[in-house]
Amino acid sequence: MAVVETVDPGVQGVREAVERYVERYPDYEGALRLYGAVMELQQKALEEVGCSVEMDVEERDARLGTLVTMVDAPELEVDPVRYRSLVKDICTVMEERRPGGFEHSKELYSWDGLSDENLRSTMARVLAGEELPLTSGWEDDSDKILASNILWESLAPFYRKCGSILASGMDQSIWQRGHCPVCGSAPLMGFFRNEDGLWLVECSLCHTLWNLQRASCPFCSESLGSLEFLYIEDEPGKRVQYCSSCKVYIKTVNLRGTDKDVLLPLEDIVTAELDLAASEEGLKPAGRQ
Repeated sequence: MAVVETVDPGVQGVREAVERYVERYPDYEGALRLYGAVMELQQKALEEVGCSVEMDVEERDARLGTLVTMVDAPELEVDPVRYRSLVKDICTVMEERRPGGFEHSKELYSWDGLSDENLRSTMARVLAGEELPLTSGWEDDSDKILASNILWESLAPFYRKCGSILASGMDQSIWQRGHCPVCGSAPLMGFFRNEDGLWLVECSLCHTLWNLQRASCPFCSESLGSLEFLYIEDEPGKRVQYCSSCKVYIKTVNLRGTDKDVLLPLEDIVTAELDLAASEEGLKPAGRQ
């Protein structure tokens, strides 16, 4: 039985991690501090939100054994008042700290799509990666993408709370899939654990950790043997694990034989060159098959 617990860094942990990353990767300082501010808001929200899903261990393991996620993501109950408050706070961060600001900030957090009546359908669109039916005046595609990202990040604490409760004590050997056992979202990044080399990946939404096998692709049934990888010479400990058949990849940090700590949402920012290298090889990030 392999049990992997997901530990939240807390507000102070995020701040300390941002400083470590800025010191090591000064070229990414602006992006690191911006997303660090968002992560702080998410960590504060975790202290206020609850989980509406109740599930005993037997039911959970039965669902996982039949490859059913613990939560039907679009159906999760989200407190609309708390959600709108977090959307507004993240919009404010973008408005104040993002280069060029965010001119649609007030429009987004007061948008009718976040009303009690419309929130459920908006959640479904955000989770599915669909375009939002925003009002006129959103001509810039980058602003539309930013709006979707803000709504996604504002959902994260609600799913993270459920993940921390439902996945506690989970036997990792039950679930070896390319999507999260809690909410079904794609992995953000992964790492090889120091003590035993176990390949752990982190959900892009609820940030639950789960284990994948390196012997076959979790996204298709065509690969045989180990996945392939590529890396950049400047940082050989960071790589792209990919399937030569379906061409889907997951960025992964090798922590074997090191005493390093990583915060994968920040690691995702400073490994942008890996995404570029993967794209040049015709590879696709998980979640965009």
